[in-house]
Amino acid sequence: MKRRNFIKGLLYGTGGTMAFMGGFGTFSNLNNLKAEATDSETTVFSSCEICRNQCPIAVKVKDGKVTKIEGNPNDTAFGGVICARGNAGPSLLYDPQRIKKPMIRTGERGSGKFKEVSWDEAYTYIADKLYNVKDQFGGEAIALASRKGPHDWFFRSIGKAMGSPNTFSHEASCPLTRNVALDTTFGTEAIAADYGNAKYIISVGRNWFEGIQVAQTRAVSKAISNGAKLVVLDPRFSVTASKGEWLPIKGASDLAFVMAMANILIKENLYDQDFVSQYTVGFDKWAEAVKDKTPEWAEKETGISKDKIIQITREFAAAKPKAILDFGWRTAYTSNDYQLRRAIMIVNMMIGNFEVPGGYYHNKGAGVLKKFPDQAAYGKSLGGIAQPSFPTPSKARIDGTGVKGTLGQIIPAYDGAVGKIVESILTEDPYPIKAWLVHRFNPYITITESERVLEAFKKLDLLVTCDVYMTDTAYFSDVVLPECTYLERYEPIFDMSGLTPKFVLRQPAVPLVYADTKPYWQIYKELGEKMGLGDYFGYKDMEDYLTQTLAPTGITLDQMKEKGVWTPSGMKAFYVRANDPKASLDNVLENKSKKIEIFSEECEEAAKQGIPQYVSHPQPEEGKFRFVQGKVAVHTNAGTANIPVLNELMPTNTLWMNPVSCTKLGLKDGDDIVISSGKYEQKGKLKMTEGIRPDTVFCYHGFGRISPELKRAYGKGINGNCLIPNEIGDVGNTVTSATFVTVRKA
Repeated sequence: MKRRNFIKGLLYGTGGTMAFMGGFGTFSNLNNLKAEATDSETTVFSSCEICRNQCPIAVKVKDGKVTKIEGNPNDTAFGGVICARGNAGPSLLYDPQRIKKPMIRTGERGSGKFKEVSWDEAYTYIADKLYNVKDQFGGEAIALASRKGPHDWFFRSIGKAMGSPNTFSHEASCPLTRNVALDTTFGTEAIAADYGNAKYIISVGRNWFEGIQVAQTRAVSKAISNGAKLVVLDPRFSVTASKGEWLPIKGASDLAFVMAMANILIKENLYDQDFVSQYTVGFDKWAEAVKDKTPEWAEKETGISKDKIIQITREFAAAKPKAILDFGWRTAYTSNDYQLRRAIMIVNMMIGNFEVPGGYYHNKGAGVLKKFPDQAAYGKSLGGIAQPSFPTPSKARIDGTGVKGTLGQIIPAYDGAVGKIVESILTEDPYPIKAWLVHRFNPYITITESERVLEAFKKLDLLVTCDVYMTDTAYFSDVVLPECTYLERYEPIFDMSGLTPKFVLRQPAVPLVYADTKPYWQIYKELGEKMGLGDYFGYKDMEDYLTQTLAPTGITLDQMKEKGVWTPSGMKAFYVRANDPKASLDNVLENKSKKIEIFSEECEEAAKQGIPQYVSHPQPEEGKFRFVQGKVAVHTNAGTANIPVLNELMPTNTLWMNPVSCTKLGLKDGDDIVISSGKYEQKGKLKMTEGIRPDTVFCYHGFGRISPELKRAYGKGINGNCLIPNEIGDVGNTVTSATFVTVRKA
C-alpha cells in the first residue's frame, strides 16, 4: 500500500502547530543533534521499534523532520525494505496524542485524573513509594515487567538494586515455550531457521505474512519462489496459508500430527540414522513413545486424513536435510506447549537438518565463532558496563523459577511467568507484590483475563508505567513517565547475529519533538541517582555507554553511525556441517552432554517427562467454539492500535466464524454479537468466512482499549484476552488457545 501521500499530509498538515524542540536536560552532548535547515534530504541509519524485531532502517530527514522510513540497504538480510508498521514511524513520532510530560495520579485509579509534574517530582514520588514498600514488605514485593529489549539492563537495575528477584519479560505470552524447548534440547535458545534455502517448510500455526519479521518473511518468500512447498497447519486460513497447502487442523492437536510424522519416519525408515546415531541421545525412548502414534490414530485426533499425514511426511523426508518443520513464534497454545515445540525439534533432527543450508543452525555470534580456529578472527564481542554487585534477594521469585526438581527449573529466569505477578498481587501467594514497574508493556491487553489484571492494579501500593502513550495500564497507574520514541534516542548496540555476526545501531534521527520526554536510559539513570543507586549506572550518557561497549570490538561509534549495521568483511554464511556431514557439534551445543537431547535430563528432573508425551486436550462441544487469536500485518500486539496511520488502516477487529456455524446460530456477516466465555463477555462484529474451522472462532489480537486517552483506539473492537482465564502453563506460559466460547446476536 502506498501511504506516502497520507503520511506527508499527516506530518505537514499538523507541522505548523508542533514545536520541534531539542534538549536532554543534563545530557548536553545530545543537544548537538540538529538537522540543518536546508532543502537537501539526509539519511540516518537506525533501527525500528514499532515491533520487537528491531529491523535496520534508513530514516529520511528533511528540514529537521522525518519524511519517510525505508529499510536499511546496507543489510542484505532485510533487503532495504520495511513493513507497513515500520513505515508508520513518522506517524507515531509526530502524534499529538503522545504523552508529553510526567504525570502523577490525583483521583481514583482509572478515573483519568492526573496532574503534570516535573521529572524531579515524579522521581521523588517513585523513590519514596518504593522505599516504603521495601521497608514494610521487603525488596521482593517490587515486581518489574517489560516488553523484552535493550531497555532491560537499565530498567531492571532499579529492581535488582532494591533487592527484588521479580523481573519479567512479556515472553510468557509469546515465544516462551519454544525457548524452553530449545534450551532443554540444545542447551541454548540461540537456534534459527534458514528458510531461504529450504525446499520444504511446514508451519505449525506460524504466520510469516502477518506476524511479519522482515528478514524471515523475505526468506520464506524466496524459498517459495524457488519452488519450495509450504504446508500450513492452522484452524484458520491465514495469509500464510494462502501461500501453500492449508491443513485446517483441530485446535490443540498439533502434537498428534508431529508424533505421527515421527512414527512414519521410523516405520518407513525415512529418517537420517547416521545423524541420529552420532549427534543425539535418547532416540530409543522417543521411538517407544511414538510407536502407537500411527497416522490412523492422528487422523482421529487432528481431523487430518491419515493419507495426507503420510503424504506430507514422505514429502518432508524426501526434501531432507533442506526441510523445516517450523518451531513457532507465538507459542503459548496449551499448558504443555513446550513439549509440542520439543517434539517439533526432535522431528527436525530426525532428518539431520542441523547446521546445514536449508535447515536449523546456532546463531554465529562472537562466542560461537571464537571456538572455531578458521572463524575466530570474525568473533568480536561487545563489552559491558561495570556495576557493583546487587544485593542478594531475601526470598525466591514468586513464580518458582530456578527451583530444582520442579517445573520452575526449566523456566528461563530472565523471562519468568509474568502472569504470576497478577496472581501474587491478588492472592499474596507466595508473598504479596505491592509495587509494579512497567516499561513499554501493557499487561491489561497482553496478559490474559484482563478484568483480573485490573483488580490487581487496584490493589497495588504503587504502579508506574513508562511509555509513549497513555496505555490502558498507564491509565490506572500512579505515575506515568513519558518516554521519547525510538526515532529520538540512542540505544545499546543490538547483537543480531545469524549465520554471520551482526551488530545494529539505533540512533536519533531528529531532536526531541516534545521537550519533556526522555529516553529510558536517562530516565532510569536519573531515577537511580534520586534513589541513591547512581553507582549502578556507570555511564555519562548513551554515547559514553556505546563507546564503552564497542571498545573490545575495535569498531567505533562513528563506524556504526555510517551504515547502521556491522558484519565482518568477507565472511560467508557459516554452517558447521555444510562441507562435512560428520563435523563435531561440540562448539554449538551448550548442554553438558554435548548431544541433541531427544531425551532431556532437565525435563525428566523438572517434569518427569524427559520425552514428549501426548495429552489429548478437550475439544469444544456442540454450540461452543475454541477461541483463538493471531497477529495482523499492520499492528503489533498491544502497541500500535492508536498510531494514526495504522489505526486508519485497521481501526478495529471482527470475530471470524464459519458459515455452517453462523447458519446454526442464525447469524449473518456484519452482525453485532456477544462473545461469552462464561464469566466474561465481549461485544463485537461478526465476519462470516469459510477460512476457519466450524468448531473455531478467531479475532486479531490487540484491540478493545479502555484508556480514553487512546482517542483513536478507545472502545473499538474485541479484547480477546478479556475472555481467556489467567491460566499459567507448565513452564510459566500464558495458556491462550484452551478457552471455549459461545456466540450470540447482540
